[in-house]
Amino acid sequence: MKRPLIALGILATAVALSQIGLSCCALPRYDRRISPTPPTIHLDKQSAFLWQSEGKEHMLLSVIYSGGTSEFAWVIPVETRPEVKVEPGAPFTELRRLTEIRQPLMQSTRASAPGAAASREGVTVLERREEGPYDLALLSATSGGGLYEWLKKNDFQVTQNAKGHLNYYVDRKFIFVAARIRNGAKDNAAIAEKLRQGTIAPMHLSFKAKKLSYPLKVTAANPGPSEMELYVAGSVDGYNPKRGKDPFAGPGLIQQTFQLTPEASENFRVEGPPGVRPGGSFPTLRRLIPNGGKLTKFTAVLNDEQRQEDLVFANISAQRNASAATVRVGGAVPAVGKTALPTT
Repeated sequence: MKRPLIALGILATAVALSQIGLSCCALPRYDRRISPTPPTIHLDKQSAFLWQSEGKEHMLLSVIYSGGTSEFAWVIPVETRPEVKVEPGAPFTELRRLTEIRQPLMQSTRASAPGAAASREGVTVLERREEGPYDLALLSATSGGGLYEWLKKNDFQVTQNAKGHLNYYVDRKFIFVAARIRNGAKDNAAIAEKLRQGTIAPMHLSFKAKKLSYPLKVTAANPGPSEMELYVAGSVDGYNPKRGKDPFAGPGLIQQTFQLTPEASENFRVEGPPGVRPGGSFPTLRRLIPNGGKLTKFTAVLNDEQRQEDLVFANISAQRNASAATVRVGGAVPAVGKTALPTT
């Protein structure tokens, strides 16, 4: 029996660079013979790590979904066609360890050729392949309705609520990355457990962009409170939420800043809030951001109203010399945006 397919993973590269609204929404997959309506999938937690290098934005993503499903799909909208890979290592585990405060603090904060003809729905499959535990599809669309129909036709059952959010990014000509667990891995108990725990290999997207941002708005397709955990390397001077809707300004919302200094081959010396560990070995982070520098961590539990805009943190053109990184899928996943990211 088919189970709901989580669609946070259709990595729709529709990252809105100028507005707040990260890029993941759960798209339920279901058997119409059993139920006339798709099951509800709740986005429990989102985690993302964002940084920029040589005019590109790098986004690592990880999520936790509830709903009793062993299959899922991510929808992540981004500004331009991205490279998508599985990131090896344990980036989120290292990020959490690096930013752990050890004493109470006062609150502060396989592959098909690209270029296929567009389908009747106006959707073009730019690339299709398998990597790691994922079945990946890069898509472009001419209408949100067409994309909605294509997803349904291809067994990504999207709710009407998600349709409007897809329209938003289609209108901005974003690229969509659709990712789900590949056929050979669907019954893998270990993978199912990693989905529940948020430890499945993270997705690493890299793409040309004007601003370092996170597509938070698309996550609002999943109703209810969502825990966000977002890490941003480098400047966050461009973080200026519209209409005073700052997801990180209020009770229970935390923003913390850390300074990372490279030491030896795999270490960082860490400076930050009282109680932070002085440093240690962080091999994955040293590979991704070898020069260290400023790291800002945003955490919050966001309601639907707080997830109506994308998050923008900085102009990428102004930071062309940031640390370089290779796009891969695997390990912990960071994301780009203008809103807090879910913690895992």
